[in-house]
Amino acid sequence: MIIYRILSFIVTVFCSLLAMITLFGIMMAFSNPAVLFQCFLMAGVVLYGWFANRFFAYVVIGKRQMSKKQKDWLQVNAIVAFIFSLMGVVSCIAIITNPDQLNELIKQIPSETEITIKTFLNISYGLLVICSLLLVHIVWTYLLLRNNKAGIES
Repeated sequence: MIIYRILSFIVTVFCSLLAMITLFGIMMAFSNPAVLFQCFLMAGVVLYGWFANRFFAYVVIGKRQMSKKQKDWLQVNAIVAFIFSLMGVVSCIAIITNPDQLNELIKQIPSETEITIKTFLNISYGLLVICSLLLVHIVWTYLLLRNNKAGIES
C-alpha cells in the first residue's frame, strides 16, 4: 500500500497543477469553444484525484462506508482520466518517435519564443511518465474498488 500512497501523492500534485490550468482554460474557452473538450478532460482528472483520495481515506484506511453516489463519481471520472491518460501517452510517444513533425511545429512558433526541440522532448518525457503513473493509479484504484465492495453503501 505504500506504493499506492506514493502514486496518490504524485497524482494529487499533478491534479493540483491541472486544477489551476483548468481554471485558465475555462477562461480561454469563452473565446475559443474548442478548448472546452480539454477543460472537460482536465476537470475529470482533477475530480478523479479528489474521489480516489476520498475513497482510499474513507474505505481502505478508515474502514468506513462510502455512498454509491460517490463511488459512481469515482468511476465516471476514472474513465475520463483514463481517456486523458491514454491520449497523453499516445501523444507523447508520437512526439518522441517522430521529431520531424515536432520540428515543423516549432518552425511555426514566433521567433521571439526560444523553444527548442530538446525542451519539447523533455516535456514529452515528463508527461509520458506522469500519464503512465496516472494509468497505473486508475487501474489500481479499480482493483481496490473491487476488493472493497463492502465499503460501498447499497
